[in-house]
Amino acid sequence: MEYFEPKTLSDALSLLAKHGAEAKVIAGGTDVMVDIKFKEEPGSLVNIKKIPGLTGIKENGASLRIGALTTIRELETSAVLRAKLPVLWEAAHQFASLQVRNTATLGGNIGRASPSGETLAPLLVLDAKVKVAFADGEKTESFSSFFQGPGKTSMGAKGLLTEIEVPYPAAGSKGVYLKHAVRGAMDIAMVGVAVMITPDAGKNNLQDVRIGLGAVAPTPVRAPKAEALLRGKPLTAALVKEAAALAASEASPISDQRSSAENRRWIVEALTRRGLEQTWQAATGKEVA
Repeated sequence: MEYFEPKTLSDALSLLAKHGAEAKVIAGGTDVMVDIKFKEEPGSLVNIKKIPGLTGIKENGASLRIGALTTIRELETSAVLRAKLPVLWEAAHQFASLQVRNTATLGGNIGRASPSGETLAPLLVLDAKVKVAFADGEKTESFSSFFQGPGKTSMGAKGLLTEIEVPYPAAGSKGVYLKHAVRGAMDIAMVGVAVMITPDAGKNNLQDVRIGLGAVAPTPVRAPKAEALLRGKPLTAALVKEAAALAASEASPISDQRSSAENRRWIVEALTRRGLEQTWQAATGKEVA
């Protein structure tokens, strides 16, 4: 295995253009090193950790720009992220152990494209965009179209994720990320659900609602039918129950050693119900009727 440690973005992109699918990009290495130990060794390893300009959390008008090499711990300890994007902060806070959070990067969690990636469902409901660099230029893409399957993204083997832009939610919005795992935060999500709601001015009806599901489909997905059912209506216990069941029906989980598909659908329903109840109370000060 060849090892490279480029000092500039252009050098890294040249290496990826040359080695293609044989190259594996590494930053924090919390996933890649496990793969090398237990699965297979790549033809080459491209360590981008020392490339300048790819870290940091910066306010940019109505959005937050986050460098791809920003660690999960930096997200967790960011006051502006916790205040402006609490649903993403919660995902960072529940991300593995402190040791892993100190090393793992946001770009790595996204670029790996694991269906169970902690930050993916929150970023999906936040309508995030990713900036990807190639040897011949840059491209900005919606988070909703970036993922193409487990471990597959639209940037392929020759692109490099450089930045994530996250617009601030509408005024009055509240969001929550709920995770179910065998060992709590120490384990990857068996199911992850992100819920974000925006009540109307009178705090009587749901003006907007977004439900993101993780680890229950080949990519992180929204639950559009459940969202459409809820928009424009007051949140009642009966409506919560119906929407949660609908969200579960929109998932397409697999059965594996950690859980059956049926159990994952039940968890989606339970977490969606809890998320709607929690965000409604946080946004309106009211219990679900």
